[in-house]
Amino acid sequence: MNPLTVLSLAASGWIAVMGVNHPAFSAAVAAVALALGTVKAKSASVIAAVAALSVPAGLSMALIHAPYGSERIAPLVTADGLAVAGELAVRFVALMSCVIAAMAFVRIPELVKALQVAPGGNRLAYIAGSALQLLPQGARTATVVREANRLRGRRIGVRTVVPHVVLPVLAELLSGGASRGMALETAGYDLPGSRTVLRPAADSPAQKALRWLAPVCAVAVVAWT
Repeated sequence: MNPLTVLSLAASGWIAVMGVNHPAFSAAVAAVALALGTVKAKSASVIAAVAALSVPAGLSMALIHAPYGSERIAPLVTADGLAVAGELAVRFVALMSCVIAAMAFVRIPELVKALQVAPGGNRLAYIAGSALQLLPQGARTATVVREANRLRGRRIGVRTVVPHVVLPVLAELLSGGASRGMALETAGYDLPGSRTVLRPAADSPAQKALRWLAPVCAVAVVAWT
C-alpha cells in the first residue's frame, strides 16, 4: 500500500475520533487500528508503543480531572471527574493507535519516494526522511558513544553525562546532517522541477481515490453524528 494512502487513512481516523468524540467510537477505532497494526508488525510492538504513550497520559488526565467533579467518592476523587478523564484517555488511545498502526505499514524509504514525486515534494521528502530517521540514528550514535566510554574505562554519571555522552551524540548528528546537506546540494536537490524515481512507491488509481474519499467520509461521519 502506498504510504500516502496509509497516512490519509490515519488522518481520517483522527478526524473521525475528534469529531465524533464518543468513548465507544474511540474504543472501536483503537481496537481496529491496534488489530491491523499487530497483524502487520507480527508482534505486540504496536500495542506496547501505544501503551507506553497512553498510560502516562491517562494518569495525568486522572490527576487533572479526578479531583474537580461534583460527585465525590473519595478524598480528591470524584466519579464524574474520573469519567471525564476516562473519556479523554480512551480518545488519546484511539489517536495514538491510528498513528502507531500507520507507522507499522509505512517504510521510510517508500514514504520518501512517495513524497519526492509530488509537486514540490523533494524538500518535504528530505525533511520527513531526516525527521523519521533522527531517533534511530541518535540511538545508534548513543550506543557507539557509550561503548567508547566503556572501552576507555570512563564512568558516566550526572556530572559527566553531558560532556561525554550528550555533546558527542549531538556533534555526530549535526555533522552527519551537514554532510548529507552538502551532498544533496551538490546533486542539485534544491533545483526546481519534478523528480523522477527509478522504482516509485506502489500506487494505483484506486488508492489515489481512497486518499481523497477517506477524509471526506470521515467528515461525513462527523457531520452525521
